[in-house]
Amino acid sequence: MDSPARRLTRLLTGFLITLLIVLIFSYVDEGSFFGEYWLAPASIAILSSLVMFLFYAGRGRPHGEWFTDSWFSREDEGEMRSRLENEREEASIRDLGSKWARMEMAHLEEKHSEE
Repeated sequence: MDSPARRLTRLLTGFLITLLIVLIFSYVDEGSFFGEYWLAPASIAILSSLVMFLFYAGRGRPHGEWFTDSWFSREDEGEMRSRLENEREEASIRDLGSKWARMEMAHLEEKHSEE
């Protein structure tokens, strides 16, 4: 399975190609489709290509070392699933410790309030 970053890159590639084709046809038709508002789709195309470039630039690095990893993960689905399961197990162990501490605190309060 692909990572979310690869899926987004494929989606942005299709979007960017479509948007550029529409901009080219609008330019050939002397701007009749967008008129004077051609700057909005052009800026969207530039932003899309910038995001694609950022994902491409961080492709060879380990997960967690590139700043776009907090936006969209570059991990494969299997790796992400195992990492999240490990984090969930660690959180449940920590939660067990805090529950135990709350129970101990309640017991000590009851014991000292009786005395």
